[in-house]
Amino acid sequence: MTLSSARTQIPRHSVQIKALDAAQSYDYEAKINGRLEKSTKLKIAIIGFRNFGQFLAKTLVQQGHTILAHSRSNYSAMARELGVSFFSDPDDICEEHPEVILLCTSIASTKSVLRSFPCQRLKRNTLFVDVLSVKEFPKKLFLQVLPPEFDILCTKEAAFRSST
Repeated sequence: MTLSSARTQIPRHSVQIKALDAAQSYDYEAKINGRLEKSTKLKIAIIGFRNFGQFLAKTLVQQGHTILAHSRSNYSAMARELGVSFFSDPDDICEEHPEVILLCTSIASTKSVLRSFPCQRLKRNTLFVDVLSVKEFPKKLFLQVLPPEFDILCTKEAAFRSST
């Protein structure tokens, strides 16, 4: 019996798919799970990596988010310890296209940091979040300095702007 004649002897209806998994490649569920996990995790940049920025980074890393950090001082060793990517140049952190920017600077330096930040390198739907204790100042500054395409969120006050 030849191979071609053996094929013709098997009735077509004898092979049935009993489950969806049987029709998928062996790692289909892993791929889908990976996509779901990736879609629920954010790439977050923390600007100002002193005590509070480090606290936020540690918490967010534990939740599975990708954390990037920038500060005027070199905190690369601390960032490495926390599982955070540290960037000494703000242009470089913007090239990573984070979805969220957490501004954790001191009140005194907020204006100069925001005005010198290379926003033009970010995606237009980037969310800027203020975590300062004084709310009215950063709200006005965000509205004044940031392009209108950016979303802003000032905590502890109904001060937000959304492009959607």
